[in-house]
Parts: sequence; C-alpha cells; structure tokens
Amino acid sequence: MSIEVTPSEAAYFNLARHHLIDRLPRGKALEVVGDILGLNAQGALNYQLSLWNRVEGLDPSILPRALQEDRSLIRSWFMRDTVHIVPVADLVVFRRGLEEGLMREWNRWTVRTSRKEAPESWEPLYPEVLDALEEAPLTLNGILEKVGWEGSEARSRLHRLVREMSLRGLICNAGSKGPWYHNSEHLFSRIDAWVPEFDLSSMSPSEALEELILRYLRAYGPASVSDFSYWSGTRVREVTPALEGVADSLTEVSIRGQRGKYYVLEEDANALLEVRSRKFVRLMPQFDALIMGHKDKTRFIDQAVMKEVFLPRGNVAATIVVDGGVVGTWQIRKQKDRWSLSLREAVALDSEAREMMEGEIEGIRNFTGFEILEKWEKSL
Repeated sequence: MSIEVTPSEAAYFNLARHHLIDRLPRGKALEVVGDILGLNAQGALNYQLSLWNRVEGLDPSILPRALQEDRSLIRSWFMRDTVHIVPVADLVVFRRGLEEGLMREWNRWTVRTSRKEAPESWEPLYPEVLDALEEAPLTLNGILEKVGWEGSEARSRLHRLVREMSLRGLICNAGSKGPWYHNSEHLFSRIDAWVPEFDLSSMSPSEALEELILRYLRAYGPASVSDFSYWSGTRVREVTPALEGVADSLTEVSIRGQRGKYYVLEEDANALLEVRSRKFVRLMPQFDALIMGHKDKTRFIDQAVMKEVFLPRGNVAATIVVDGGVVGTWQIRKQKDRWSLSLREAVALDSEAREMMEGEIEGIRNFTGFEILEKWEKSL
C-alpha cells in the first residue's frame, strides 16, 4: 500500500510527534527526550529550550538532575558525530546502531587529515585513559595530568581520543561546570562506572540499526533513506539493508511535489492521513532536533529562508515556527545583567501570531528567570 500526503501534512505529523503543537505535562519531560530521539546538546541553553518548547511548565533543574544525579539521561557523541542527550534506557540502541557507520567516517577523516596514521593507531592509548578514569570522572586537564602527557598537541589528541572512545562506547560525559544554561569544563567518565547496566553486547549492530530506523520513522516519518542517513550520519548504502529488514513494518508514502520514496510506520499510516493543521507559535533554539531531522527540509523551510537558517561553518540559526513552517529566525545574547532577544521575520506575521509570539517570549522569561529585552529587526 502507498499513500500520498502534502508537505504540510508531513510537517504537521512531525510537529505533533515532537510535542510542539501541544506541550506535554512536566512529568513527561524525560519521555519527550526519548520520543524525539535525543536533544542536540550543542549549548546548554539550546537543549534546555528544546525541551521547554515541548513540555509545559518545565523546571530547568530537570535535565541537570537526570544527567548527573538520576543518570536516566546521558550526554555523548551520537548522531552525525555531534553531542546529544539520550535516555540511558536507549543507549545500546543508539551506540550499537551508529557505531560502525560513525567510526568508519571518523577513521576516514582522522587518517585523511593526518591526525593519526591508521584507523587503529590510537587503540593502544585506550587503556591509559581508562586507567586514569578508574577512581573518578576527570576533565581533559585532569586526564592529561594522570597520564603524564604534556603540550598543546597532546591536549588536542586527547580531545579527539575521548571523542573516539565515546563513539566506541567506552567513555561518556559526566557533568560540567557552570550554570544550568552554560556548560564549561566538561567531566568524562568510564561508561562502565557511570552506567554499570550498559551492555554493548546485548544487541547486534544490525538489530540496533533496525530498531533505530523504526524509532526514527515514528518521530520523523514520512522520511526517506537519505533523510535517515543525513540525520544519523551514516551512509545510505549502510542503511539500505536495515531498511529492507524492517520493510514489513512500513508503508510507502509519496509527498506531493517531491521526488523519491518516503516511509512511515504501517501503524502510523492512518494517523498521517488524519493530520489537521492548527495555529501555534514556537521559538525553536539553534540545532533543534526538528530542524536537523531531515535532509530535505522543504516541508518546514521555504528555499528562500533556508540560507538564513543554515549559516556558514555549520551553524544553524534559532527559528520562528508558525503554523507548521519556519517564518523567521531569532537570537538571544547576554549583555551584562540582561539578555537581548532579537527576532527577524521572513513572512509577515498577522496580529494573532504576534500576540502568540509575545506569549512565548514571556514564557521564556518565566522559564529562564532572565531579564529579556526583545526587539524586532528588519524582515529577511
């Protein structure tokens, strides 16, 4: 069976699955992290605002407590070899499903750029780092002191080595210094000490990748194999066999005006066809999971706006989402004791959307406790 939907219907389906049309109660906050397959953790304020957009009455202490005290969430390098926060309960699925593809790309890059001579060059160093972390989590400086490596070159190598060992499921982040909205001087731990229940051997790579595809389609479908490849950071040819392995659970979808094959879980096909639009406004932070979820982003972002969202050097702007699509960008900066929030619209907002926007800005004030001065800049 194959079904057809419009880009708008596909977008609203994703928005609903991301709890952006209706926020979930605060008690469901950690479930949201699992539902959207992790929070992009490039900046503490960014990942806090990602969750705030999806959870009613979010307390800023929930994420730090889950990461450092309860250890129900974990922060490390995952999709696209970028830092994410994912549920510990799903850690094996993410790590096992992504490890082969991400390590292949990592080794290709480090060898090509002469960071190391061969893919296995740094493996003899793993025991030294793990021994250094035997007693307690350490910062990079702490690890350097323990292993006795000196110099700027040694520090750069250690940073990359910790990243490599994280991709292999040996190390994870174990907290950071700084306030809840700004992380600095990260601590790292042996993963077997931080989450002793973690067992990388409990799933095969193929089983984990198939499970990850199913979870991805639940949150981001209808999506193509190229979309999953982009989101995960793995190659299409590596993903294709796993997609074929779960084919019986999928329904093929065509998106009007777009080429290619898209898929949704068979159990979600009726829900996709029953999508209804509704007026809402959200201020999505930089690198939000929704914006990073597909290679083809035209269901959310008009081509004329794309260059304002995806900036040079891999930066991704915070976005204004109204009625299912990106209509502008925004930025928040600290200026002494105050914060400046500037907004730029690409599409003129009507009075109702402006009023709803003011409600969202006030919501950020209440959530953060920041004194925020807002200003509207010229349209894009």
